[in-house]
Amino acid sequence: AWLTVLWDFYKADVASKREFRPQDLDDLINNLPAHLAQAQGDAARMALNRGLVDELKTRDEVRQELIERLGHDEEGLIFNQIAFDEYLSRIRPELLQSNPSKDKIGIIVASGIIMDGEQPSGRIGGDTIADLLNRARNDERVKAVVVRVDSGGGSATASEVISREIELIRDSGKPVFVSMGSVAASGGYWIAAQADQIWATPTTITGSIGIFGAFPTFEKSLKSLGITSDGVGTTRLSDAFDPSRPLNELIAQSMNQMIERGYQRFIQRVAQGRNMKPEPVEEIAQGRVWAGTTAKDLGLVDQIGNLQDAIRAAAEQADLKDYEIKYITQPLTTREQLIKRLNRLITALLDFSQPSGHPLQKIYNTIGDSEVG
Repeated sequence: AWLTVLWDFYKADVASKREFRPQDLDDLINNLPAHLAQAQGDAARMALNRGLVDELKTRDEVRQELIERLGHDEEGLIFNQIAFDEYLSRIRPELLQSNPSKDKIGIIVASGIIMDGEQPSGRIGGDTIADLLNRARNDERVKAVVVRVDSGGGSATASEVISREIELIRDSGKPVFVSMGSVAASGGYWIAAQADQIWATPTTITGSIGIFGAFPTFEKSLKSLGITSDGVGTTRLSDAFDPSRPLNELIAQSMNQMIERGYQRFIQRVAQGRNMKPEPVEEIAQGRVWAGTTAKDLGLVDQIGNLQDAIRAAAEQADLKDYEIKYITQPLTTREQLIKRLNRLITALLDFSQPSGHPLQKIYNTIGDSEVG
């Protein structure tokens, strides 16, 4: 359902940039030996012949061309360039400038597996993201919220906690939009369903409206080693989660009922958020995943676009003409603050040899910035 969609967009993108037809790329791949034979087995020459590259050059030739275009570096060894970390250090002060009087669009990033409670960066903690959403809802300067979701799912409980906070923002009158990244499926879609609008890229993997549960047991593996287990208990559930035995039948029945209940809750939440009846949602649910364009056709997504498109749409709905982007993040822990200060201090120490400014003044400014930033 989605592989062909993604492949078609890939071909269209490459073909439009390289000025050939999408079917030419299919032909190249499906008849690779023939095209290689035309280039005497030279893959680079084949790429040139088929328009995938512009020229064939050695590294020193590329280096010389860049020197001619950009000039030499200070040592005269290579082309003029800037390291990425240094580039960030140059532009970050400007990016962090904020005008307190300007209206804000709050950006909250929910990326990673969805887990209960508070979680560090790289995971989506139900309580962590809910707190950020609550702060955005109660911040009078924040006039609209865009949640960037990039997750394949996780805890249903945590997803519901986050979904409820998005619902509260929507009900408060503030526009709340969701911008989907590469994946926003299962719990990632549960989070998104209550937003005013959902934006996805054409190749976003989304949907996967479904719930599953599993419990591993190893009784067959243990038996192959001649290991068995036995014991007594006070109830029929005493050995319920003993991995050395088959899954207890009562637990299996109970898990099935809870999973079915959770699935129906998922269906209801999607139907509520998308203004659909449960029956049409059920038809496109059942755990199936869709590409972004297909999801739009099915009503799971409102618009196709990137994060910037979603921000502009949220600003328009909030009737904002002059506004700033504000990333709403958790305050750094004491440990994270210490690491950040040490990193800046080390960077300043390494800059001692640079002629610009007194080194002690540079260290002082670095520490001072970290305490307020």
